[in-house]
Amino acid sequence: MTKQELITALAARRDATGITHAEIAQRSGLTERSVRNALSLKGNPQLSSLLALVDALGLELQLAPKGFGQSAGTDPDYRPVVTRVGHAVAQAPPHANKRRPP
Repeated sequence: MTKQELITALAARRDATGITHAEIAQRSGLTERSVRNALSLKGNPQLSSLLALVDALGLELQLAPKGFGQSAGTDPDYRPVVTRVGHAVAQAPPHANKRRPP
């Protein structure tokens, strides 16, 4: 999955849930402007912002070996294992675009 595909998927989730940019900003700790920019077709958000958006939209990012779920070719013992990222945002260093609590 490319960064643009991830952004498109996040924007689709926002549309499907009807959540506003303001609500996403509040949940993610990003500014509303950062949320709008990140979810736009021209957006180029940092990984920490993407992880904050994933969490704010009620999603979980999972990593899997390429080809996961597909035939593993000739190795009959191939058993891919999914690794959960979870709430990495909580452990991320402060981001310049995050709002400070009042």
